[in-house]
Amino acid sequence: MSDTPGKYILGTHRGPVALDENDARELEKLESAGGLTLSKVSTRGEKLRHHWKRFWFIYLVGNIIFLAIFLPIFFLIAIPAIAQMVVNKSTLLLVNGAVLQPKPDSVQLTMKASIDLKVAVPVRIEAVTFDLFQPDLGHDRPYAALDLPGQTIKGNYTLGVSDRFTPIQDTTAWIEFVRQVVFKEETSLSLYAPTTAYLGVLKSNVIMNKAIVTPGLNKFKGLTISDATLLLPPKEDGTNLVGNITLPNPSVLELEVGTLHMNIKSGDLLVGNASLTDVTLKPGDNTFPMNGVLDLKKVITNLGDVIKSQVSHLKEGKLSLGAAATSIVWDGTEVPYYTKVLRELTLPVEVAIGDILKNSLRELLHGNGDLVESLKEGMGRRSIGDGTDDLAAFLKQNEDVMDTFPDIDPARREEIIDSLAAMYSEL
Repeated sequence: MSDTPGKYILGTHRGPVALDENDARELEKLESAGGLTLSKVSTRGEKLRHHWKRFWFIYLVGNIIFLAIFLPIFFLIAIPAIAQMVVNKSTLLLVNGAVLQPKPDSVQLTMKASIDLKVAVPVRIEAVTFDLFQPDLGHDRPYAALDLPGQTIKGNYTLGVSDRFTPIQDTTAWIEFVRQVVFKEETSLSLYAPTTAYLGVLKSNVIMNKAIVTPGLNKFKGLTISDATLLLPPKEDGTNLVGNITLPNPSVLELEVGTLHMNIKSGDLLVGNASLTDVTLKPGDNTFPMNGVLDLKKVITNLGDVIKSQVSHLKEGKLSLGAAATSIVWDGTEVPYYTKVLRELTLPVEVAIGDILKNSLRELLHGNGDLVESLKEGMGRRSIGDGTDDLAAFLKQNEDVMDTFPDIDPARREEIIDSLAAMYSEL
């Protein structure tokens, strides 16, 4: 019986079974793997199921412990941190503001700001009180507070209040805010408010601590005066200087100031006073009529000092005067914070000598048509000197002009009048 068929015989008559080539290779593999085995080899999935059946309780307890630690951290730390980050990275821009009805202890306030949270999810906030403060004094010393109702903010959103009666809570902080607005080219409106915000159904406590940057008045840089005229004779109330003053307001704030009373100086010499009535500074240029009293006697008496202080400006054909506020009154009551701040500021006012002389003499000659025609002829068909002589003669005979030079040496008085007439004829 051959070796090969022997493997198909059962019982005691079975002879030795020879291994064919494939069987030999399989046996070698088993031997090289560590020996023979008759057990079934488990698959990876079967092993995992077996492992889970044995240790599922341990995994359950572990997950419960993990969630017990993670969820409080997520809801108490992560979500509020995310919400606060959204607030911190938001953009706040003042689009409209007004400070009206300035009283010693209150104002009427309008503040509208555009806020961009930079998230697609709507954010709902509860009713909140915003404290307005100066950064150098801190938010625990607010100068005013604004109450906002609860609302939902999405995308680029505008929030604020309009025409709100607002008590001044800290006068020192408010004065500092006014000073920054008046003196600085750029200032900030700082807001602080703790509130509750909802990102969907997730509730978070956040702090709004934002600074809104806005242009300031920059010391009224760009102030101009036009139509300056000396009135002879003066008005019944003594007014002998009139004109128009233009005050620029580059900010977005509308500021109701009141009536400004100012001293006018040439160098250090006080030469008169002026007032602007019912001043409200709206964004852009604002022009107001000016009424004042110029002490001509004092100017002429101190003409040497005046000329000395004006040398560089006279070369350009200008007078440089300084105007400093003495008081600011609204509705019959002085506004102390405006008065205090504007007293610290001297406004530079440049007046063209030719313009004020031309306007003043035109006003003086108003109604004297013969002399006006004579002057025109003198500057036309006749010599300029003839026109100048006519004007000088008229001025020397005018009682109002003579009253401007009391107690002045007659020769010097005529010299001044001749100079003014000659200057006018050359305009």
